[in-house]
Amino acid sequence: MEFTAPLASFIKPLQNVCSLASSASGNEDLSQNVVLAVKDNTLTIRGTNYRIELSYSVEVAAVSEGEILVAANKLRDSLSKLPNAALVSFVCDQDSEDDTDLVVKTGQTTFKIRTRSTEGFPNFDPQKEAVMQSFTVNQGKLKKLIDAVIFCISPDDFRDYLRGMRIDIKDDCLTAFGSDGHRLAMAETTVETPLPEGELFDVILPRPSVAELYKILDQGGENIELQFTKNNFSTSCNGYKLSSKLLVVSNPPNMRGVLPREIGSVVPVSRAMLKSEISKVSVLSSKRVNGVNLLFTPGFLNLRAENSEHEVATSQMPINYQGQELDVTLNAAYVNEVLTAMDSEEVNFMFPNPVICVQLQPITADADVKTTYIISRVVV
Repeated sequence: MEFTAPLASFIKPLQNVCSLASSASGNEDLSQNVVLAVKDNTLTIRGTNYRIELSYSVEVAAVSEGEILVAANKLRDSLSKLPNAALVSFVCDQDSEDDTDLVVKTGQTTFKIRTRSTEGFPNFDPQKEAVMQSFTVNQGKLKKLIDAVIFCISPDDFRDYLRGMRIDIKDDCLTAFGSDGHRLAMAETTVETPLPEGELFDVILPRPSVAELYKILDQGGENIELQFTKNNFSTSCNGYKLSSKLLVVSNPPNMRGVLPREIGSVVPVSRAMLKSEISKVSVLSSKRVNGVNLLFTPGFLNLRAENSEHEVATSQMPINYQGQELDVTLNAAYVNEVLTAMDSEEVNFMFPNPVICVQLQPITADADVKTTYIISRVVV
């Protein structure tokens, strides 16, 4: 196998594939490697961690074809030391009876990396199952949707349904949910291929799979199709192909049931100012709950944090509110993460009665994605 290619044409995708392969458990695991395959002047880089498979294809100047297995970390680290503008040659003599090395060369720099046969390397093939559902959505909308909810998804909760992004589609509306049990993110957008009237499709994508999908999407990209089987999903875009197992959960709870049925009070607040004030007072908050008390009074929002050593931080900011006092304690990190996810200059704090949680929405909605956040109050 021998080919030449500009490093800039594949270094970032190679890093993405190698990072996925490196996430597999066990240093001697076969999946700690990536496949380099050259055919018809196309290089395909493929890696897996058994639950997700990611590949990337790019045109190269090939002298001979072949397929080899290379240690993901060694390949990534070696190429990362080279300038992006470098023209890199790859040579592997697979006809040799001795142990085969991959020779990577550019200018005065040469790397010789041991290779292995691709025999036995896991091959993720979701097409073994029949496609049950598919839909087409704009890449930019899907990227915004993921960005709006992924930080709320629990990375390691024992409840399976909280370890992924739940999506449901009805008509042309795609809704995504993310939650860790203490907060909920809901984001809505439209798909290009509406479902038949009255039909509902819902599925849970694992958090790591959502993160990999986010990496390969282009903010201003074209439409992509996502295909779903009983246990897997797959998509292709921007030279990538991604396949992943789904989180199969029987009778997951209704995420929409968390939304307050009635809102008693609505308070508009400056997003940037509130984020700054919370960052200040939370310095002295309790490390256990990281709570900041928010007292909404006519004309002002009073912030207060106290820790177990009775150290106190307070602050005050003006607000456009003339109603009755509203008192709630929220996790500072949760509030600031939600505020960071929004672009609107002002945010509505919406209070149900009784105040068991707070609903946050941007006053100026995004044209592509509508977001809603729920944060449970901290009981001190």
